[in-house]
Amino acid sequence: MIIKALCIFASILGLAIAASAQTTSAKSMSLQLGDKVIILPSPAGFEEAASQFEDIKRRMTATEAPENDMLAVHMLKEDCAILRKGESTSLTFYTKVSIRKANRTTVKTEKDFGELVAVFRKDGTNILDPNSPRMKAIVERLDKAVAELYNSDAKLELTQPVNLGEMDTRPNVYSVLLLLNISSEVNGTRRDTPILGGLSFVRVKERLLYVYTYRHYTSKSDIDVLREFTKTWIGDILAAN
Repeated sequence: MIIKALCIFASILGLAIAASAQTTSAKSMSLQLGDKVIILPSPAGFEEAASQFEDIKRRMTATEAPENDMLAVHMLKEDCAILRKGESTSLTFYTKVSIRKANRTTVKTEKDFGELVAVFRKDGTNILDPNSPRMKAIVERLDKAVAELYNSDAKLELTQPVNLGEMDTRPNVYSVLLLLNISSEVNGTRRDTPILGGLSFVRVKERLLYVYTYRHYTSKSDIDVLREFTKTWIGDILAAN
């Protein structure tokens, strides 16, 4: 389970995205997961984007692990405003929430969650080795997904993620902060993008959500920004449920 959740982290792509559809974003959304309804509030200053922009939904879904369901994508309000004008923007700060398809109706107990945290603390640093057969297969799948999105050849290279430590270890929450560099080549143009990623396992109403927060890394201050943002938003999610 942990490996499958972490694999989504490899799907971070700093892509320029143009809008193709639009609606008005709500401040929160309801997720029906089996017999549980989970309220997912938008982070302060963000809007849920997958429900507004079909191109966002299509691209984020294309890079999702096949055994998972993407539930939401949040983007900065100013980025959404740009997309509503029909212009393109690069995503430098955004979020994604997913769940394993098999877990939509599966009860996760406190014991289950504790075991998950224990396994991650033991094996997490080695799970995303870019030279492992599993990660090579994931990168190959992402290459194919990006190539289909752009109708061109695409190549991705990942560095070994650096674990910058635990961010949040409240009951029903386990978050770590990771840093890696993604090199992408699309239509002959190469881009190197250092990415900070908050990977959070959040147990809400006996369901296990994967909460991802992403920010392009430009200075050390980005670490503090993403850490505080992630803790605050997860606190809002817990409070709403």
